[in-house]
Amino acid sequence: MNAGKFFIERVPAMNWEFESTLVATYPTIYRSLKPRFCGGCLFECDDGWYRIIDELSRKLEMESGKSHLVVIEVRGQLGSLRFRLRGEITGAVDNWLTEAARLSQRTCERCGQPAALRGQEDGQVRTLCPTCATVMGYVVE
Repeated sequence: MNAGKFFIERVPAMNWEFESTLVATYPTIYRSLKPRFCGGCLFECDDGWYRIIDELSRKLEMESGKSHLVVIEVRGQLGSLRFRLRGEITGAVDNWLTEAARLSQRTCERCGQPAALRGQEDGQVRTLCPTCATVMGYVVE
């Protein structure tokens, strides 16, 4: 019997100090943010995107009074930062989300340095700089 090949992908997690700072600094938009999994983290991405998240959070917090914005998910997906919100998504908010996603696609998820999309043989993809990609076993071209 061929059992097949499978893997359990580690969900990236921002360090606790960064998470705590974001939630404390932007309490209005993060008031409803909960981990997706029992015992999970609030921000499912590595520390390299902290500055992008902080800048986007600052804008969303300022807008939240008018648009009643609440963040319900923050995570990396296919090498890009994803924010899910509730509330009125204005054109400006949509532009901020798009710009943050674009910036994340050029920023190493782990260290914040300039980066590119990298893949592994098993099909996983992440946005990593050459150094982090090598350490983590991703293809560096």
